[in-house]
Amino acid sequence: MSDITIEGNIPLHGEVTINGAKNSAIKLMFASMFSNEDIILENVPNTYAINGDIEIIKSIGGTAEWIGHNRLLLNGSKINSYEIPFEVGSRFRTTLLLAGPLLFRFGRASLPRLGLTSYRPSPINRIINVWESLGITVEVSDSFINLKADKLHPGNISFRTTSHMGTDNAIICSIFMEGDTIINNCSEEPEIEDLLGFCELLGAKITRLEPRKIKITGTKIFRGGNFTVQSDKIEPVIFASAALMTNGNIILKKIYRESMVQFVNFLTKIGANYELQGEELKIWRNGGTFNPANITVVPSPGFIPDWQPYATLLLTQANGLSTVHDTVYVDRFEYVQDLNRMGADIELVKPSSMGVIPILSDDSYDFEVQGEPLTLAKITGPSQLKGRKIQITDTRITPYFLVTAVSAEGKTEIVDYDNRFEGYEDLIGRLENLGARIYS
Repeated sequence: MSDITIEGNIPLHGEVTINGAKNSAIKLMFASMFSNEDIILENVPNTYAINGDIEIIKSIGGTAEWIGHNRLLLNGSKINSYEIPFEVGSRFRTTLLLAGPLLFRFGRASLPRLGLTSYRPSPINRIINVWESLGITVEVSDSFINLKADKLHPGNISFRTTSHMGTDNAIICSIFMEGDTIINNCSEEPEIEDLLGFCELLGAKITRLEPRKIKITGTKIFRGGNFTVQSDKIEPVIFASAALMTNGNIILKKIYRESMVQFVNFLTKIGANYELQGEELKIWRNGGTFNPANITVVPSPGFIPDWQPYATLLLTQANGLSTVHDTVYVDRFEYVQDLNRMGADIELVKPSSMGVIPILSDDSYDFEVQGEPLTLAKITGPSQLKGRKIQITDTRITPYFLVTAVSAEGKTEIVDYDNRFEGYEDLIGRLENLGARIYS
């Protein structure tokens, strides 16, 4: 970790090629461990999380190695242990997705529980419920989750609220079951489509009965092959926001258009300048303000939580009152305190105070006990942002702080910056290539 200084309010210009989706690549890497044949994944971003997952796979004997730029070779034939070492696996919640391949190979799995992080971890009750729905015995200790496949059977899995990782786990744990498993109220995140296509490549039969209902017919024979990871859905928003906030002009190449529909609709709503042609998005701003807007954050295919901080940032440049209502998470506005210190005018309020029905799909939150949360942001703009000294308290949105810093007038110092948590490949380098001035 080191302190970095960013000189802001410099227009960013140039072209950016969007990398593969980390959240897709991770689940495909772990699902690859079913196969004893070589699998090559293309368009895999070289990030801290991806390299951490490579280390996890190697810790149990599996093959995972870079064989070229953004190209991974994977093979599960040499896996020799059902126990994932705690010091390796406890860093990432996605380690739990290895349950399926380990149960398939050994009939049991020992998975580390998530260690200390800088943010409150999401509950795993939906993960455990999936396992139990499939006849998997679950024992939870302080450090490990131990699974046994004594009474495996296909199941009928229903999520009370949609869950991205819950759906991942349900799919991966169903593809080796004999018979049909039905998954109800599953996530519609675009990365789920990658996982379904990849599982078909492996040998499973997938039928989407309804937009949120999937039937999976399992297999015991898993093939190898090649698969290309779809482009990330957050990277385009990062760079588009940077272009608009700095009065810049950027062309984004290789976007996955289907995943960007709601963000493009948002750009239209606020009156941003853009051109969308095929896999390219050109976006620019020549001064002036945006139109105010009211945004509701919901699971995919709506306006997703990962875009929420960028929408809030852009709406500080809108002329008038805007609102952003997060119906998914209760704790994703923590960055607002720093944004206000930099000159924004944002007030967090209860949705009902604005005549909005309070909704929250975080099933760990108890309205009766904890009361109505402050999940609606009132944003009054336009505001001139000014550089400040800030410390990142929520590493999930590290890229947001970089975009805020390049947007602000003057210099912003980010204390104890850790590029491991950027989540994206060479994010600072690519911003610098567009003209950002970032010093360590």
